[in-house]
Amino acid sequence: MLKKLYFLFFLFVTNSSFGQAGLGPVRINAATNPVLVTPQGLTFSGYVGSNIGLAAGVNNTGQDVNKSFGAQTSGSVYASFLVNATANTGAGGYFFHFYDPTASTAFRARTFIKPKNGQMLVGFSFNQATPQDSLKTLLNFGQTYLFVVKYKIVAGALNDSVSLYVFAEGENFSTEPAKPSLGPLTSMDATTDIVPTCIALRQFEAAQRITVDGFRVKTKWQLKTDDAAGINPVKADPTQFYPNPVTNGTIYFANQTNQQKQIEIYDMVGRKVLGKNTPLNNIDVSALNPGVYSIKVQTNDNITSSKLVVK
Repeated sequence: MLKKLYFLFFLFVTNSSFGQAGLGPVRINAATNPVLVTPQGLTFSGYVGSNIGLAAGVNNTGQDVNKSFGAQTSGSVYASFLVNATANTGAGGYFFHFYDPTASTAFRARTFIKPKNGQMLVGFSFNQATPQDSLKTLLNFGQTYLFVVKYKIVAGALNDSVSLYVFAEGENFSTEPAKPSLGPLTSMDATTDIVPTCIALRQFEAAQRITVDGFRVKTKWQLKTDDAAGINPVKADPTQFYPNPVTNGTIYFANQTNQQKQIEIYDMVGRKVLGKNTPLNNIDVSALNPGVYSIKVQTNDNITSSKLVVK
């Protein structure tokens, strides 16, 4: 789905996709404790979404976000992303899932991170609020892993399945393994099929500390390169904010003509340095010191973020 999601910032800032951070998603719930950008992106050797900018921190309760990639009615959809979690004392709920905006709470491929014995237990379910299956091997907090979540659409009612693949640095992910790390799982208590249309990030509890980055959503296993087939990039449109770098003190918004916009600019330690609500298609940033910032623009139906350089 993504080159990077741009969640707020994450959402997923950008140059990157929930690369930098960025899903550019739509809020699922209230805007309290928004998903925020973290100043250091994640790296994973060989992965196309490695080291592409900032990252998203799913570190609290509050705002959840989703990003549409277009409704899929056949075949398989692969959502790949990097994950680095740090130790917490929480219960550990699901932080990622596929989403159908017409199906209420029918969230599929729920992906969990739970603390266990000082390490990280990865769980997975088709639709359940608790894991149906978990990795037999505990993973390390503070280490970056590559997650690939697969949603397979199968003809007939309640036949779809989900699978999770987890790779550590140095493991071969060039082709789809014959057996996933978890799954495939099928419906247990679901009463209806969904049409996978979005991916979503969920903030479950204040104790969670999960950094995500490098999102891609595709219709085939393709983790080392991007091409025109089977990919729906979700990085911010480079024409949306211009010029970048800013040299004359004014930013223009090409793709949000005359829409009411809530504009927020943050420095690299997360402090908001400028905020403005305006229908205009430009904003004066001449008061900002030269440097690197994150800019978030929210309209009625979307949130997009990008890295901003002021000279």
